Amino acid sequence: MGRDYQPKNRQRLRVERKEGRRKPYDRLLIVCEGKKTEPNYFKEICQSHSLSSANVKIVPSKYGTHPQNVVDYAYDCCVKDNRLEKVFCVFDRDDHTNFTNAIESAIAKDREVRNDQGVEIGFYAIPSDPCFELWLLLHFEGITTEIEIPRPDLYKRLEEYIPDYEKGSGKHFAMTKGCLETAYENADRLSQNRKGSQVQNPYTAVGEVVRTLMELAEQSKR
Repeated sequence: MGRDYQPKNRQRLRVERKEGRRKPYDRLLIVCEGKKTEPNYFKEICQSHSLSSANVKIVPSKYGTHPQNVVDYAYDCCVKDNRLEKVFCVFDRDDHTNFTNAIESAIAKDREVRNDQGVEIGFYAIPSDPCFELWLLLHFEGITTEIEIPRPDLYKRLEEYIPDYEKGSGKHFAMTKGCLETAYENADRLSQNRKGSQVQNPYTAVGEVVRTLMELAEQSKR
């Protein structure tokens, strides 16, 4: 298992937020491993907070669902469309063998490309171990022990809070937003426990994307 780069990512994201930006709000690209669940969740946040699709673009990877495919597609989009400030690569561990390599690849691409204003574009890996649904479950449970795959076990736990949970069905943000602060706290706790450890499960960085979208929503109101 490679190094855990997520604390560095989080620290830099938070420094950038405190420093402020030159635009009303940043132009973001979010590339997802999944075609429905993750994109629908982020799009629901944007719609509920009136974030413009001209500033926040959310797409599934067209190169495939392996973590490295997600990173490669996001990077190519970043090169072709330099009207961006930040790029997020959202992917799961599941049983992918290139999970850690994809994180390292994303870190290597960070600030490699400049946007149309000459500013280096932030490029972030947003991994979840074992999968995106962990983020949803953290709204209700402070999980600290390893979650085993297969996914149906995780879905069963999630259904205790979201009856008839179904991937890609939408409305997941509406069903969980009331517990968002709890999810932040639980995810941050996992990140703190992760320092100095190479064991990833359970872990998710999805909260960093959600925080960014929420902050953009606040900025757009000013």
